[in-house]
Amino acid sequence: MQITVDAWDPSFADNPESPSRSNQAIVNAGVELEPADWRPVDAPASGPRRILVVDGVRRIDARVELLEDGERWPGVCVSWAAGAVACDLDGQVSTVAEAAVERGLFAAVSPGVDFGYYPYCEAVSADPGELVNEAQQKMADLEAKMATLCAMDAQLSVLDGPLRGRTRLPNSVGYIKSHHRSYLQGELNAVVERLRPGQRTPVFHLMSGWPRYTWYLRLPGTSSRGWAGVARLEAADDLSEEAAIALADATAAALPPLGSAAHKDARAPQNLTPIAGLERRLKRMLGDPRLLLRSVRAASRETDDRP
Repeated sequence: MQITVDAWDPSFADNPESPSRSNQAIVNAGVELEPADWRPVDAPASGPRRILVVDGVRRIDARVELLEDGERWPGVCVSWAAGAVACDLDGQVSTVAEAAVERGLFAAVSPGVDFGYYPYCEAVSADPGELVNEAQQKMADLEAKMATLCAMDAQLSVLDGPLRGRTRLPNSVGYIKSHHRSYLQGELNAVVERLRPGQRTPVFHLMSGWPRYTWYLRLPGTSSRGWAGVARLEAADDLSEEAAIALADATAAALPPLGSAAHKDARAPQNLTPIAGLERRLKRMLGDPRLLLRSVRAASRETDDRP
Protein backbone atom coordinates (compact mmCIF):
# COMPACT_ATOMS: atom_id res chain seq x y z
CA MET A 1 0.00 0.00 0.00
CA GLN A 2 1.10 3.55 -0.78
CA ILE A 3 0.11 6.65 1.18
CA THR A 4 0.14 10.12 -0.36
CA VAL A 5 -0.24 13.41 1.49
CA ASP A 6 -2.58 16.09 0.13
CA ALA A 7 -0.88 19.40 -0.60
CA TRP A 8 -3.66 21.73 0.55
CA ASP A 9 -4.20 23.09 4.03
CA PRO A 10 -5.10 20.08 6.21
CA SER A 11 -7.72 22.11 8.05
CA PHE A 12 -9.63 22.69 4.79
CA ALA A 13 -13.27 21.62 5.13
CA ASP A 14 -12.78 20.76 8.78
CA ASN A 15 -16.21 22.01 9.74
CA PRO A 16 -18.46 20.34 12.27
CA GLU A 17 -21.68 18.99 10.91
CA SER A 18 -24.29 21.72 10.93
CA PRO A 19 -27.39 20.87 12.91
CA SER A 20 -30.61 20.44 11.04
CA ARG A 21 -32.91 23.45 11.00
CA SER A 22 -35.69 21.80 9.05
CA ASN A 23 -37.57 20.10 11.88
CA GLN A 24 -39.19 21.90 14.77
CA ALA A 25 -38.00 20.64 18.14
CA ILE A 26 -40.37 18.53 20.23
CA VAL A 27 -40.39 20.05 23.71
CA ASN A 28 -42.02 19.29 27.03
CA ALA A 29 -41.93 22.72 28.64
CA GLY A 30 -43.78 21.67 31.79
CA VAL A 31 -40.93 20.03 33.68
CA GLU A 32 -40.38 22.79 36.25
CA LEU A 33 -43.18 25.25 35.54
CA GLU A 34 -46.27 25.02 33.39
CA PRO A 35 -45.78 26.91 30.10
CA ALA A 36 -48.30 29.57 31.11
CA ASP A 37 -46.24 30.26 34.25
CA TRP A 38 -42.82 30.48 32.60
CA ARG A 39 -40.62 33.29 33.91
CA PRO A 40 -36.92 33.92 34.63
CA VAL A 41 -35.68 31.86 37.59
CA ASP A 42 -33.29 33.44 40.09
CA ALA A 43 -30.16 31.61 41.21
CA PRO A 44 -30.21 30.09 44.70
CA ALA A 45 -28.26 31.83 47.44
CA SER A 46 -25.63 29.08 47.57
CA GLY A 47 -24.36 26.41 45.23
CA PRO A 48 -21.54 23.93 44.64
CA ARG A 49 -18.06 25.01 45.73
CA ARG A 50 -16.01 22.30 43.99
CA ILE A 51 -16.44 22.21 40.22
CA LEU A 52 -14.77 20.17 37.50
CA VAL A 53 -14.54 21.75 34.02
CA VAL A 54 -13.72 19.38 31.13
CA ASP A 55 -12.79 20.33 27.58
CA GLY A 56 -11.09 18.92 24.50
CA VAL A 57 -9.50 20.25 21.31
CA ARG A 58 -8.96 18.56 17.97
CA ARG A 59 -6.84 19.37 14.92
CA ILE A 60 -6.46 17.75 11.51
CA ASP A 61 -2.72 17.59 10.87
CA ALA A 62 -2.85 16.08 7.37
CA ARG A 63 -5.22 14.61 4.82
CA VAL A 64 -3.90 11.54 3.06
CA GLU A 65 -4.88 8.97 0.45
CA LEU A 66 -4.24 5.25 0.79
CA LEU A 67 -3.67 3.52 -2.56
CA GLU A 68 -3.58 -0.21 -3.26
CA ASP A 69 -4.25 -2.14 -6.48
CA GLY A 70 -5.79 0.89 -8.12
CA GLU A 71 -8.17 1.58 -5.23
CA ARG A 72 -8.08 4.86 -3.31
CA TRP A 73 -9.29 5.57 0.22
CA PRO A 74 -9.21 8.95 1.97
CA GLY A 75 -7.66 9.26 5.43
CA VAL A 76 -6.99 11.95 8.01
CA CYS A 77 -4.17 12.28 10.51
CA VAL A 78 -5.65 13.86 13.61
CA SER A 79 -4.33 15.05 16.97
CA TRP A 80 -6.66 15.57 19.92
CA ALA A 81 -6.23 16.47 23.56
CA ALA A 82 -8.50 16.64 26.58
CA GLY A 83 -8.15 17.85 30.12
CA ALA A 84 -9.95 18.71 33.32
CA VAL A 85 -9.67 21.79 35.54
CA ALA A 86 -10.59 21.54 39.22
CA CYS A 87 -12.10 24.78 40.52
CA ASP A 88 -12.27 25.60 44.22
CA LEU A 89 -14.73 28.48 44.37
CA ASP A 90 -14.12 29.11 48.07
CA GLY A 91 -10.44 29.82 47.48
CA GLN A 92 -10.99 30.99 43.87
CA VAL A 93 -8.30 28.57 42.72
CA SER A 94 -8.29 26.61 39.44
CA THR A 95 -5.73 23.92 38.68
CA VAL A 96 -5.34 21.54 35.75
CA ALA A 97 -5.97 18.14 37.31
CA GLU A 98 -5.46 15.92 34.26
CA ALA A 99 -4.53 16.42 30.59
CA ALA A 100 -3.53 14.06 27.80
CA VAL A 101 -2.94 14.09 24.04
CA GLU A 102 -3.54 11.32 21.48
CA ARG A 103 -3.17 10.96 17.72
CA GLY A 104 -4.50 8.68 15.01
CA LEU A 105 -4.78 7.93 11.31
CA PHE A 106 -8.46 7.46 10.49
CA ALA A 107 -9.30 5.48 7.36
CA ALA A 108 -11.59 2.70 6.23
CA VAL A 109 -8.61 0.44 5.43
CA SER A 110 -5.45 -0.23 7.39
CA PRO A 111 -2.09 0.93 6.05
CA GLY A 112 -0.62 -2.31 7.37
CA VAL A 113 2.25 -0.53 9.13
CA ASP A 114 2.74 2.07 11.83
CA PHE A 115 2.35 5.51 10.27
CA GLY A 116 4.68 7.80 12.17
CA TYR A 117 3.07 9.30 15.26
CA TYR A 118 -0.41 8.23 14.07
CA PRO A 119 -1.56 4.72 14.98
CA TYR A 120 -4.29 3.35 12.76
CA CYS A 121 -7.87 3.98 13.94
CA GLU A 122 -10.42 1.94 12.03
CA ALA A 123 -13.30 3.91 10.52
CA VAL A 124 -16.59 2.39 9.42
CA SER A 125 -17.05 4.75 6.46
CA ALA A 126 -14.67 6.23 3.92
CA ASP A 127 -16.65 9.46 3.78
CA PRO A 128 -14.30 12.33 4.76
CA GLY A 129 -16.91 13.88 7.03
CA GLU A 130 -17.42 10.58 8.83
CA LEU A 131 -13.67 10.24 9.35
CA VAL A 132 -13.68 13.57 11.18
CA ASN A 133 -16.70 12.42 13.21
CA GLU A 134 -14.76 9.31 14.26
CA ALA A 135 -11.95 11.55 15.50
CA GLN A 136 -14.48 13.70 17.34
CA GLN A 137 -15.75 10.60 19.15
CA LYS A 138 -12.20 9.67 20.15
CA MET A 139 -11.80 13.12 21.65
CA ALA A 140 -15.09 12.71 23.54
CA ASP A 141 -13.86 9.36 24.88
CA LEU A 142 -10.66 11.00 26.12
CA GLU A 143 -12.66 13.80 27.75
CA ALA A 144 -14.76 11.22 29.59
CA LYS A 145 -11.59 9.45 30.73
CA MET A 146 -10.07 12.68 32.06
CA ALA A 147 -13.30 13.57 33.82
CA THR A 148 -13.58 10.14 35.45
CA LEU A 149 -10.05 10.42 36.81
CA CYS A 150 -10.83 13.72 38.53
CA ALA A 151 -14.51 13.71 39.41
CA MET A 152 -14.37 11.91 42.75
CA ASP A 153 -15.25 14.93 44.91
CA ALA A 154 -16.68 17.32 42.31
CA GLN A 155 -20.12 18.66 43.21
CA LEU A 156 -20.68 19.72 39.59
CA SER A 157 -18.92 18.62 36.38
CA VAL A 158 -19.20 20.97 33.39
CA LEU A 159 -18.35 19.37 30.03
CA ASP A 160 -17.78 21.87 27.25
CA GLY A 161 -20.13 21.09 24.36
CA PRO A 162 -23.18 18.83 24.07
CA LEU A 163 -23.55 16.08 26.66
CA ARG A 164 -24.42 13.38 24.14
CA GLY A 165 -22.38 10.23 24.74
CA ARG A 166 -20.94 11.64 27.99
CA THR A 167 -23.79 11.09 30.43
CA ARG A 168 -22.12 8.52 32.71
CA LEU A 169 -20.39 11.12 34.86
CA PRO A 170 -22.40 11.99 38.00
CA ASN A 171 -23.55 15.59 38.52
CA SER A 172 -22.54 16.43 34.94
CA VAL A 173 -23.93 18.98 32.51
CA GLY A 174 -23.12 19.84 28.93
CA TYR A 175 -22.27 23.50 28.29
CA ILE A 176 -23.14 24.95 24.87
CA LYS A 177 -21.81 28.42 24.10
CA SER A 178 -23.42 29.10 20.71
CA HIS A 179 -26.94 28.65 19.38
CA HIS A 180 -27.47 27.08 15.95
CA ARG A 181 -31.23 26.77 16.34
CA SER A 182 -34.06 27.82 18.61
CA TYR A 183 -35.75 25.08 20.64
CA LEU A 184 -38.50 27.27 22.11
CA GLN A 185 -41.33 29.11 20.43
CA GLY A 186 -43.35 32.26 21.06
CA GLU A 187 -43.64 33.44 24.65
CA LEU A 188 -41.31 30.73 25.94
CA ASN A 189 -38.57 32.02 23.67
CA ALA A 190 -39.25 35.55 24.92
CA VAL A 191 -38.39 34.43 28.46
CA VAL A 192 -34.79 33.82 27.30
CA GLU A 193 -34.58 37.40 26.06
CA ARG A 194 -35.83 38.72 29.42
CA LEU A 195 -33.20 36.92 31.51
CA ARG A 196 -31.01 39.12 33.68
CA PRO A 197 -27.39 38.09 34.41
CA GLY A 198 -27.41 35.08 36.72
CA GLN A 199 -30.98 34.09 35.85
CA ARG A 200 -32.02 30.98 33.97
CA THR A 201 -35.10 29.68 32.21
CA PRO A 202 -37.15 26.88 33.73
CA VAL A 203 -35.90 23.42 32.83
CA PHE A 204 -37.57 21.83 29.81
CA HIS A 205 -37.34 18.36 28.29
CA LEU A 206 -36.09 18.26 24.72
CA MET A 207 -37.64 15.13 23.18
CA SER A 208 -36.49 15.33 19.54
CA GLY A 209 -33.10 14.07 18.38
CA TRP A 210 -31.57 12.53 21.49
CA PRO A 211 -33.66 13.27 24.60
CA ARG A 212 -32.19 15.45 27.36
CA TYR A 213 -33.15 18.08 29.89
CA THR A 214 -32.00 21.58 29.02
CA TRP A 215 -32.22 25.23 30.10
CA TYR A 216 -30.75 28.64 29.25
CA LEU A 217 -28.58 30.76 31.55
CA ARG A 218 -27.46 34.37 31.08
CA LEU A 219 -23.95 35.19 32.26
CA PRO A 220 -22.86 38.63 33.51
CA GLY A 221 -20.76 41.06 31.52
CA THR A 222 -23.15 41.87 28.67
CA SER A 223 -26.39 43.72 28.20
CA SER A 224 -29.55 41.96 29.34
CA ARG A 225 -31.10 42.14 25.90
CA GLY A 226 -31.62 39.49 23.26
CA TRP A 227 -29.32 36.46 23.41
CA ALA A 228 -26.12 38.25 24.44
CA GLY A 229 -24.26 36.24 27.08
CA VAL A 230 -26.71 33.32 27.01
CA ALA A 231 -25.47 29.74 27.29
CA ARG A 232 -27.51 26.55 27.09
CA LEU A 233 -26.95 23.63 29.45
CA GLU A 234 -27.94 19.98 29.16
CA ALA A 235 -28.52 17.18 31.66
CA ALA A 236 -28.99 13.46 31.08
CA ASP A 237 -32.42 12.17 30.14
CA ASP A 238 -32.33 9.36 32.73
CA LEU A 239 -32.35 11.81 35.65
CA SER A 240 -35.50 12.52 37.60
CA GLU A 241 -37.10 15.91 37.00
CA GLU A 242 -36.10 16.95 40.52
CA ALA A 243 -32.45 16.02 39.90
CA ALA A 244 -32.38 17.96 36.60
CA ILE A 245 -33.84 21.05 38.33
CA ALA A 246 -31.23 20.72 41.10
CA LEU A 247 -28.46 20.70 38.47
CA ALA A 248 -29.97 23.77 36.82
CA ASP A 249 -29.92 25.58 40.17
CA ALA A 250 -26.30 24.49 40.71
CA THR A 251 -25.21 25.94 37.37
CA ALA A 252 -27.03 29.23 38.00
CA ALA A 253 -25.26 29.60 41.34
CA ALA A 254 -21.77 28.49 40.26
CA LEU A 255 -21.15 29.46 36.64
CA PRO A 256 -21.83 33.23 36.40
CA PRO A 257 -18.71 34.14 38.44
CA LEU A 258 -16.63 32.08 35.98
CA GLY A 259 -17.69 34.08 32.91
CA SER A 260 -14.81 35.54 30.91
CA ALA A 261 -14.15 39.25 30.36
CA ALA A 262 -14.61 40.87 26.96
CA HIS A 263 -11.21 42.59 27.01
CA LYS A 264 -9.52 39.19 27.39
CA ASP A 265 -11.70 36.87 25.32
CA ALA A 266 -13.62 37.53 22.12
CA ARG A 267 -16.08 34.80 23.13
CA ALA A 268 -16.86 36.43 26.48
CA PRO A 269 -18.70 35.83 28.67
CA GLN A 270 -19.85 32.37 27.50
CA ASN A 271 -16.29 31.05 27.18
CA LEU A 272 -15.80 30.40 30.88
CA THR A 273 -12.40 31.42 32.23
CA PRO A 274 -11.35 27.84 33.18
CA ILE A 275 -12.35 26.62 29.72
CA ALA A 276 -10.36 29.37 27.99
CA GLY A 277 -7.23 28.61 30.02
CA LEU A 278 -7.57 24.87 29.47
CA GLU A 279 -8.03 25.34 25.72
CA ARG A 280 -4.78 27.30 25.49
CA ARG A 281 -2.88 24.59 27.33
CA LEU A 282 -4.38 21.76 25.28
CA LYS A 283 -3.59 23.50 21.97
CA ARG A 284 0.05 23.79 23.03
CA MET A 285 0.04 20.08 23.86
CA LEU A 286 -1.01 19.23 20.31
CA GLY A 287 2.47 20.21 19.12
CA ASP A 288 3.78 22.19 16.17
CA PRO A 289 1.55 21.42 13.14
CA ARG A 290 4.42 22.09 10.72
CA LEU A 291 6.65 19.51 12.37
CA LEU A 292 3.84 16.99 12.52
CA LEU A 293 3.03 17.50 8.83
CA ARG A 294 6.71 16.95 8.09
CA SER A 295 6.58 13.68 10.03
CA VAL A 296 3.52 12.59 8.03
CA ARG A 297 5.34 13.22 4.75
CA ALA A 298 8.36 11.31 6.02
CA ALA A 299 6.17 8.37 6.99
CA SER A 300 4.55 8.51 3.55
CA ARG A 301 7.96 8.26 1.86
CA GLU A 302 8.81 5.24 4.02
CA THR A 303 5.70 3.43 2.77
CA ASP A 304 6.75 4.20 -0.81
CA ASP A 305 10.23 2.75 -0.16
CA ARG A 306 8.95 -0.59 1.09
CA PRO A 307 9.62 -3.46 -1.30
